[in-house]
Amino acid sequence: MLKPRLLIVEDSIEIGEMLEVFFTGHNYEIVIAHDGQTAIEICLAKLPSLVLLDVGLPDIAGFNVCRQLRQTARARHLPVIFATKMDGKAERIEGLSLGADDFIAKPFDLEELLLRVQNAINRSARYSLMDPRTGLPGAEIVRQELARAAGMPQRRVLNFRLANLEPFRDLYGSLAATDVLRATALLLNQLLTERDQADDFLGQVSDDTFVVICSAADAAAFTQQATAQFAEEAPHHYSFGRRDGDAIHATVSGGRPHTLPMLALVAETFSQ
Repeated sequence: MLKPRLLIVEDSIEIGEMLEVFFTGHNYEIVIAHDGQTAIEICLAKLPSLVLLDVGLPDIAGFNVCRQLRQTARARHLPVIFATKMDGKAERIEGLSLGADDFIAKPFDLEELLLRVQNAINRSARYSLMDPRTGLPGAEIVRQELARAAGMPQRRVLNFRLANLEPFRDLYGSLAATDVLRATALLLNQLLTERDQADDFLGQVSDDTFVVICSAADAAAFTQQATAQFAEEAPHHYSFGRRDGDAIHATVSGGRPHTLPMLALVAETFSQ
């Protein structure tokens, strides 16, 4: 079963460790940040499924962390649950105005917290707001971002398709195919992170298709870099595979040889 990635933003080392042990025991992958700036950087680099965000942080208030995330195209749709000692109406209104998905009061009831996290992630997946395999914004969010970019000549929409994913899945199984999806998402996200442009967007519209929205000036270079880097890394997805041009000679359990086409990242459209 694929593990959701949970970012815990908590300045208390003890509470962070306690939450890490608890959620790891419930099949979550945990990333911890002890301050707001680190949390923002992790959100852009690690593609968490949800952010559990403490309001009181040593450098940036949790509300301001959320505000900055909401101003960044790749992170503005992340589910956020605020953890707070505050129970006032004003604080809840501020959090809700920032698009918070939920609140949880300290000290935590761990079982209640688990349910709130699970519900927020499931809700996001159910309404196509997030692809549960990669953590990327899903079809509905992509549609919104495409509408936002429409009529903006300085923006470009790039569609990347994972070619030959089905033969790979047939041979290695669905979990291995999901690993390819995650690796592709992380590759595209890493390249966008290196560009450090707040308006750049990355989403996933189907099982094998990713969408990038970036500046027109950088689109051609980004496409070349993404497809070339994927081609370089693609052979590593094949266990005991030997490359022969655009084909892979692979051996799986039982020792039977298989020849299948190499995975490739194809830029299918290059549009405005």
